[in-house]
Amino acid sequence: MDMTNLFRSLQLLGVSLGVGAIGLAAPTAAHAACNGGATLSGYYGMEVNGQTLGGVGKYLNGVVYFNGTCALQANATIGENGSVNAFVTFLGTYNTNADNTITLSFTLPGETTPETYNVGFSPVFNEAVGSETDNSAIASIDLKAQIYPTSGNHYVYNNASLKGLFAATCTGGSGAFSDFNYISFDGSTANYGVFGNVTGLDDTNDSAQFADLPLAGMYGVNSIGNFGGYAVIGPTTVGFSGVIDNNLNELQYNVSTAGPNGADVESCVAKRVK
Repeated sequence: MDMTNLFRSLQLLGVSLGVGAIGLAAPTAAHAACNGGATLSGYYGMEVNGQTLGGVGKYLNGVVYFNGTCALQANATIGENGSVNAFVTFLGTYNTNADNTITLSFTLPGETTPETYNVGFSPVFNEAVGSETDNSAIASIDLKAQIYPTSGNHYVYNNASLKGLFAATCTGGSGAFSDFNYISFDGSTANYGVFGNVTGLDDTNDSAQFADLPLAGMYGVNSIGNFGGYAVIGPTTVGFSGVIDNNLNELQYNVSTAGPNGADVESCVAKRVK
């Protein structure tokens, strides 16, 4: 596959690699009064997974920067209503409540009403988990600290940052799907000087029908830890996009299959094996 066809295939699958440098400038706090802003501070990988009230899947994954004074900036891939927009930057705010939960608020492109999420933060695991609270969707959110050596005011990632064997579990999609993957990234730019190789096995359960299929494809990583690519799994080609976090030991990502009604999406979490 030549470079033009490769990018065209990724676009059809709703995935844009965005392997160039992407920076998250420090946002300015929008709150007149900031309460507990230092609780969340720094760079976090984000995964949102759920459904709109119309029963259509939604997800976000990417990097969120919390400035410590109640302002946030994110660069994320957004999947809603069967369409995918890759590596979109948006701003928001956050504040700690009297019950020690933290409310996040941000407005995505095309939205007029902010999305809000309440999360609980665990300093032991450098992780915040919670759910959407704005009545537009039923969704969960997971924020995991990146914890990776910095250069200037942000983390610097590349394909070599995503190297090794990971165990992943995935759920979601329009049907009754679940998957377990052993997935390996080679950390290279062997393909066109840009893309690394991804290989592995996909143990998939589709409506109680189990199959064990090989997977192979390509991926790229941008400078803030977002990644994307494609894989061929049996007879199906899928796109994926996600974020690296937890000191290179965890991945949060989504897998999408292009279809006549848009992207059918599964949400995945992967832990490093070696």
